[in-house]
Amino acid sequence: MKTAAVAGGTGIAASCAQSPSIAERTKLFSFVFFTDVHVQPEIGATEGLLAAIEKMNSLNPDFAISGGDLVFDALNVDEERANLLYDIYIDAKKNFAMPVYDCMGNHEVFGIYAPDKVSENHPDWGKNLFKRRLGDGRTYRSFDHKGVKFLLLDTIGIEKNEDKAGHHYIGEIGSEQMSWIKSELNGLGENGPVILAGHIPLFTWWPQIAGGPQAQTAPGTALTDGKELFDMLMKQNLFCFLEGHIHINEHFEYLGRKFLDCGAVCGGWWAGPRFEHPEGFTHVTVYEDGIEYEYVTYGWDASKYKQAALDREVFRLV
Repeated sequence: MKTAAVAGGTGIAASCAQSPSIAERTKLFSFVFFTDVHVQPEIGATEGLLAAIEKMNSLNPDFAISGGDLVFDALNVDEERANLLYDIYIDAKKNFAMPVYDCMGNHEVFGIYAPDKVSENHPDWGKNLFKRRLGDGRTYRSFDHKGVKFLLLDTIGIEKNEDKAGHHYIGEIGSEQMSWIKSELNGLGENGPVILAGHIPLFTWWPQIAGGPQAQTAPGTALTDGKELFDMLMKQNLFCFLEGHIHINEHFEYLGRKFLDCGAVCGGWWAGPRFEHPEGFTHVTVYEDGIEYEYVTYGWDASKYKQAALDREVFRLV
């Protein structure tokens, strides 16, 4: 397992080593965060998801949170294909032994790349398919568990293409959701512990790792309005912010607040590890004073499906 750790973080193993008194701390509960499943009927994706679920169940967490990109892909397909993908994921969810809370990723957004297949007037267009099938009418929500507040965010903005038909997505919270977050945090005060989860990262160092220190981060790779959110979170007792989208493990810590960009269940889109970051999920243990975490692989062997995945070029569409 490879882990990039920056801004004061030192990786999973070192993170645990820095806390010699873990055995003396009061454990509240544990949960799993899994992201970027990219489920589809091809390239072994369904079988892989079921194997990951079996491993998650074996850890006996209180619940699971998904970080989005659960299906591949609703952006550029017709209604029949989009609902087939949702059907596969929803059916697989029945195998979880605990509750599952879903965040929306960009690939759950329906039809915005396909104006020739899906009209903007379609009742499920955009985020509405997720709202109907996985979100109980919402794209963001909160819940409390054993004294910890969880905020599950919608990190996807939709913009109209200026030079051609259709739309595209960006990383965005938006003013309405930002006001909701502020209200939720105000209700906690400064000491109430909070954990956030979403798909597109608040921070990622990946563009700079891949392209050099001066590389720019694209608007679809990190939150375009993340500074406002970051400033709010730095006033809170933030245990962690769990993120997906980039399919690598990259963990930040700043003034005690943890930001965990987590690896993908599908690794490199079911073609094997993504730049040496294997298929897996994150197991989070929550204590009264913070969290500890571990990236857990589940033994998936992509060799049987690798060529088919490469032939489909799914890795080209993050």
